[in-house]
Amino acid sequence: MPSRRSFLKTSAALTSLSGSLSYWTATSAVAAEQPSQSPNEQPVVAFVGTGIRYHTALAKGAMEYGPCAAVCDVDLVQMGRALQVAVDQHRQQSRPIDIAMHEDYRHVLDRKDVDAVIVGTTDHWHSKVSIEAMQAGKDVYCEKPLTLTIREGQQILETLTKTGRVMQVGTQQRTAYDKRFANAAAMVREGRIGNPKLVTVCIGGSPECEPLPVTDVPRQLNWDMWLGQAPMAEYRVGKMIHAEGWGAGFPLSRTHRYFRWWYEYSGGKLTDWGAHHVDIALWALDKLHADIGLVKIEPLEHQHPVPFKDGYPTELDRFNTATKFKVKVTFADGVVMMVRDDATDDLGFDNGVMFEGDSGRFLVNRGKIVGKPVEDLEQNPLPGDALEKLYGTKVPESQMGNFFECIKSRATPVSDVESHHRMISICHAINIAIRLDRKLTYDPKQETFVDDPQANTFITREQRKGYEINV
Repeated sequence: MPSRRSFLKTSAALTSLSGSLSYWTATSAVAAEQPSQSPNEQPVVAFVGTGIRYHTALAKGAMEYGPCAAVCDVDLVQMGRALQVAVDQHRQQSRPIDIAMHEDYRHVLDRKDVDAVIVGTTDHWHSKVSIEAMQAGKDVYCEKPLTLTIREGQQILETLTKTGRVMQVGTQQRTAYDKRFANAAAMVREGRIGNPKLVTVCIGGSPECEPLPVTDVPRQLNWDMWLGQAPMAEYRVGKMIHAEGWGAGFPLSRTHRYFRWWYEYSGGKLTDWGAHHVDIALWALDKLHADIGLVKIEPLEHQHPVPFKDGYPTELDRFNTATKFKVKVTFADGVVMMVRDDATDDLGFDNGVMFEGDSGRFLVNRGKIVGKPVEDLEQNPLPGDALEKLYGTKVPESQMGNFFECIKSRATPVSDVESHHRMISICHAINIAIRLDRKLTYDPKQETFVDDPQANTFITREQRKGYEINV
């Protein structure tokens, strides 16, 4: 086994390949060890996109259930670090080490030894990689948000139906955090706040940055492939962030940990944390289906860091997703969902979901679930089968565990594609209303906006030649 220092030297040497890498395997550098059980008894996985989620959750989570055949990233240095993580995991599990590195995800999909693909790319690559993985006969676990546009969700559902593959979305609040969110959804379903009237979803706002200067693309980064379907853009980098937090250790840029703050690649907090908290709100309200009637969306307050014209930013050198927002979403049954960056001033919380009904209210977030209806559970607990009814199956132990169970059973995972598409389409619709700065009426069944041709142009977007999604 090479030392970590020698491995990092190898990773640095890979940058001299200037994007020409097809694959490099760890077998030549690491002696294989005998596994405790045959890897053929477990699904073989590959990772496409090896950023922060790979390091904090995906690698360890997936390799608990199956060996890794390959890691893939368009940043060769990042990919080298990912390989070291995979090698370490294999050593801990006494698995043979034969792990390849690919710059081009299509080489991963061509591999016959890969059963499941774990997609941890930037958001604007999620749909294309997932669709082509299913077309190649792979099961897929993809980070949220699954889509960049409403049209992409339609394409993923079409592909899922055609291929019959298993696909799980990484909305882990459905299973993690001591089932806190699942219990919250079950409480609403079981009438513990009476008839729901108002749900307040606080998800934080996007950051701002100073204008970023144009810079040469680093040799280890395939910038053209990183951009993918998005428009060609100049590579820009600003100051290094040294403080603790999501961006620590990376300079301000269009890439890596800052991609979420550009509409070209993501949807800001609406599709970042909205994909978590709006998901819980609609799950609890039983609105993750297409026949819930028309949805009225009214931006009450919003702020972008750059000027907009016809829904598009007019300055391209800074982050452009909404920094502040307060949007009223009214469903056909009269229930209102307020989606906000912050409710500290009037409700006293800056992140979480507050459910209010005609007989009580409570708040849930990743750290707590509080309120009188929660206190009342001590004397009047939920029925023993409340969570099973909510999930429609046995209560899953974990998000990744549920995915691998479904690979074997061919059942539908708990964070399924269809419900995610219904939910994230509402988030996309909210973003469109903010960008156009006007009220919109969204039809979840037809997946169009009522009497608004301009808004309907945002349902899809032009994809750069060579990177189109084909279904």
